[in-house]
Amino acid sequence: MSGPLAGRTVLLTGTSGGIGAATAQRLLADGADLLGQYRSGREAAEAAVDGPHRDRATLLAGDLSTPQGARELWRAAEAERPVDVLVLNAATIAPTPFDGDDETWDAGWAEQLAVNVVGAGALLREAVRTFASRGGGTAVVLSSWSAEQGSRLLDVSGYAASKAAIRNLAQTLARHFARDGVRVVVLAPGVVDTGMGVAGQSAEQAAAVAGLMASGELVGADEVADLVSYLASDRCPSLTGATLDLNGASYVR
Repeated sequence: MSGPLAGRTVLLTGTSGGIGAATAQRLLADGADLLGQYRSGREAAEAAVDGPHRDRATLLAGDLSTPQGARELWRAAEAERPVDVLVLNAATIAPTPFDGDDETWDAGWAEQLAVNVVGAGALLREAVRTFASRGGGTAVVLSSWSAEQGSRLLDVSGYAASKAAIRNLAQTLARHFARDGVRVVVLAPGVVDTGMGVAGQSAEQAAAVAGLMASGELVGADEVADLVSYLASDRCPSLTGATLDLNGASYVR
């Protein structure tokens, strides 16, 4: 197989979601061998990797809500073949209503910290330690524009905080393992046109959300996928520790 990712093995979490499905297709099209994690949506994960490159995709069930589940996923992936790239995409969003009841607030925070920070962090730790021992590897961490500036929606403050936390861990690991050939890059998309960003919304509601963006348009999942594929290719080895914004100039820094 030819392509910029030929010969590279990528572990992608959250394959069954909107960004995950677009990314799976792009990685496969660019020549990667894909290990696609899903938690419970096997059918959606199968659909995400369906197509002419299905023979280079292996699906792995894995639960990232606990550190142990994350470590078991890494071991299962490495048992298939050595991983060159981790794409940390899986996440959950739960309401943390500021004026709601305490039980909902507490449950939302607990769920999001468990999946988006503790489990994700454990998996990232496993990957970086393995990459460092081999002399190199790449991790691409999906964060959010809300992690950079606080959420514009008060009732999803827990999600924004969790994404800021995993971004900070990624930056710390990038700094400390750069001399070991490990690259860690963070992507911070604005509201994406599929998956959690527009789940359950009417066309009118989605248009209103797009209005929060300076460009007036949602971020395309294919844009995220294209950038992930580029980063997975190691074509820019000095690009590590950075946070790349995909938000239509909604903020500029």
